[in-house]
Amino acid sequence: MGALLAASALALAPLAHADIIRIPVPQLPCDLPVSNGFIVWQHRPGVPDRSVFANEADIYNCRPTLETWRAGQPTGPGYCSKIAWSADNPGYSPGVTPAAPLKKVIDQVGDCS
Repeated sequence: MGALLAASALALAPLAHADIIRIPVPQLPCDLPVSNGFIVWQHRPGVPDRSVFANEADIYNCRPTLETWRAGQPTGPGYCSKIAWSADNPGYSPGVTPAAPLKKVIDQVGDCS
């Protein structure tokens, strides 16, 4: 048993004195600000209206949400999505079903007439 421990110690001896290599922590792929600055309201046929908080930055595409949000919304008959600043809707509670209409809508997409 002693010979086995000695052999193991010899094999690991070079590692005990190796230089420590520091690898820099990779930066986040997107440095846009992250916050729940928007509320997105959605109407879909046959289900209650809903709303959710949305980030000011589309982190996946590393672009402002206002530039990309329309592409992720359904646009067929009866579908309507609206976006507004959460600061312009004080007291609004996303997640409550059915969702209340938004105030001061910035943009909308779909069949919202």
